[in-house]
Amino acid sequence: MSLIVYADFSSPECYVASRRADALAGEVEVDWRAVESRADLPVGGVPLSGEDRRALVARFSTLQASLLDGELLPWRVPAVAPKTEAAVSAWSELCGSRVAGEARRLLFELYWREGVDIGNPNVLRTPLTGPVLRSGVDADPLREAGYAVAVNRGPITGGAYRRVRAWRAEWLALDRPDLPVLLVDGATLTGLDAVRRLGKELVYRNVRIEPPVGDPRRYPRVDGRPPESWVSQIGGRWGNLYRLPDARALRSDA
Repeated sequence: MSLIVYADFSSPECYVASRRADALAGEVEVDWRAVESRADLPVGGVPLSGEDRRALVARFSTLQASLLDGELLPWRVPAVAPKTEAAVSAWSELCGSRVAGEARRLLFELYWREGVDIGNPNVLRTPLTGPVLRSGVDADPLREAGYAVAVNRGPITGGAYRRVRAWRAEWLALDRPDLPVLLVDGATLTGLDAVRRLGKELVYRNVRIEPPVGDPRRYPRVDGRPPESWVSQIGGRWGNLYRLPDARALRSDA
């Protein structure tokens, strides 16, 4: 059995759908197609008004009331409604890779748990570097430097660009229904109905509701010392190798 899901990273309902897709991993093939539901937003997003915040609280209250036994929904009220183009681009580069599930989970959690502006490619770069380097994607900017989003918020590779266009065209052809959209068994379910159907799949398959997951930001294992030119681009935990004296050299001089 396979499921097709159209979703936006800034949607509470899509956030729950993603968490349920994580629990279904290994049982059901989920084809996650990210779309930007509010493409008209300015590049920097829009600050949430008091009314917007109250509306979010109401939506999450509805979602929390429908959670399954043992199901969690951690979240915080974000400050901004982001233009999710950059997040969609990042996902389009990593979907189908060995880190696809981790990348999707990270993008949702950056916004809904940490309040990060996922519409800013510069903000996304640091948390995404680890999973991008572990992804196995062969394109040079991803494989060598950990880039997943261009500075203009678009995808880096031609294949990812075509995926973004196709996903959006498919969603528009469905007449822009509420997200998430779930295509399953010939039916099209939208919004809360889609979220509930994913919940039914969890119950039917008797899967663990909150499976253990690793840190999606972790870097790939490196044997030996990476070259200084590479570290100058990536930084991360390797940066200290070139900021501090080699401890072994200090011991040998003693």
